[in-house]
Amino acid sequence: MIKLNVQEMSCGGCVKSVTEAVKSVDASAEVDASLETGAVTVESGADPEAIRSAIEEAGFPAALA
Repeated sequence: MIKLNVQEMSCGGCVKSVTEAVKSVDASAEVDASLETGAVTVESGADPEAIRSAIEEAGFPAALA
């Protein structure tokens, strides 16, 4: 499981964008995002740094937790 802190998520569209960014790295990834805390958990075998980078490229500052 990969845990990230993602800033600037403020709506369902943001969650969708983050989810799509993760799935661009691993199409079978399971993504759970919390707007309240900015926590994103990803079930994936992909490289955590690749996932973090994809989220940042989508416009959301992200850090591995």
